[in-house]
Amino acid sequence: MSLLKCTQCSYCLPCPAGILIPEVLAICSEAEREGPEKVREKYRRLEAKADECIRCGRCEKVCPQHIGISALMLDIAEMFETE
Repeated sequence: MSLLKCTQCSYCLPCPAGILIPEVLAICSEAEREGPEKVREKYRRLEAKADECIRCGRCEKVCPQHIGISALMLDIAEMFETE
């Protein structure tokens, strides 16, 4: 799940669910490089997490990189599920 295509342009904002999508994607990219355990605390501190995505598709319509954000949010939520 490489997120390196995200340029942090923030066109995906505001998210109706309040998710700071570029920040979530940056944390996930960091987790891919260093492992989820290394960034779990950063993710935990987010006000709105990936599992709060309502899959409205607004972000995907405006993303210049054509990232499938809704599907990524599901994957990211699964990655950071806590026991």
